[in-house]
Amino acid sequence: MTQRVNVNDARCRELDELFSTIAEQNNWSGNILILEEGNPYYQNSIGMVSLETAERLSPHSVFELASVSKAFTAMGIMILQEQGKLDYTDKVDKFFPDFPYDDITVENLLVHTSGLPDYMDLFSQYWDKTRIATNQDILEQLIKHRPNVLFQPNEKYEYSNTAYALLASIVEHAADIRFADFLQQQIFQPLGMHHTKVYNRRYSPELIQHYAYGYVYSAQSEAFVLPDESSEYDFVVYLDGIQGDGAISSTLDDMRKWDRALYTEKLVKKATLERAFSPVQLTDNSLSNYGYGWRLCEDQVTGKVVHHGGSWPGYRSWLRRYIETDKTIIYLTNVDQEHEWTEKVVKAVENILFEQPYVIP
Repeated sequence: MTQRVNVNDARCRELDELFSTIAEQNNWSGNILILEEGNPYYQNSIGMVSLETAERLSPHSVFELASVSKAFTAMGIMILQEQGKLDYTDKVDKFFPDFPYDDITVENLLVHTSGLPDYMDLFSQYWDKTRIATNQDILEQLIKHRPNVLFQPNEKYEYSNTAYALLASIVEHAADIRFADFLQQQIFQPLGMHHTKVYNRRYSPELIQHYAYGYVYSAQSEAFVLPDESSEYDFVVYLDGIQGDGAISSTLDDMRKWDRALYTEKLVKKATLERAFSPVQLTDNSLSNYGYGWRLCEDQVTGKVVHHGGSWPGYRSWLRRYIETDKTIIYLTNVDQEHEWTEKVVKAVENILFEQPYVIP
């Protein structure tokens, strides 16, 4: 289902060609929405919500955002900071007295400079896989096993899902309310994002209309299957109760509302947002191009870009915001593809959008 503002627009024809080609050649299945100054410029839905029911994807389909969720977790922290319930300089052990590492601040968690080890390795090694883990379990595993830090706080940047799961726990502690409820009350409801929620479908299943199930390719059965059916992806079940680093589900139009809100002061002040979209200085005075829940980049063609990708078995998502030209790419898929390949697709979309030469990956 394709929607265009201008059927004769050359860029729309190029986008059509790009998506019909990759859908045919690579089993691409997903939803794409491109905004220019907040208006839908191009929209397309290709593929299935569920291979079992053969329901087709539509603009209303609900996708797991994976790490694109991190920007919402960071926004939760920014809201609490403005409310005076926490500070970016607060140490993590202020919230969790038994936390086994010194001098790691809330800001270190936000910008991936904490040096904390990856919780997935910890759970792969020690966890009883018959149980579904939650954020509290991450804290308990860190306290129990005390794995070594990778580096000292602020020494360098290393992407950390552990950090964002801890941020969700800090939101709960500082706000004295469940993380999911806090986001619902402070972000999703005020912005009218009625189809967005923190959703752990195995830990607390519920019926969600038009929910897009994510599929992975199984070499064993030579077919696309749910990751739950493949032993290679057993972690999607036993880590399903974790929130903060992922676990938010949403739709194209709700993501459009989120994008628009980030040009306003509906959630936090302009100065707070500017800080979120700014690089941080490391101990050696070099800059790290990751803000509060956003990757940052800039070039002469696109101007400043704040963006994030998401990757979890069955899903690849991307939100790219060109904040100087007010263009946005919202990209949600539910058939596993290589992360590098997804980056190439998003790059092709960007090049079409900015009328640059592009390659169909």
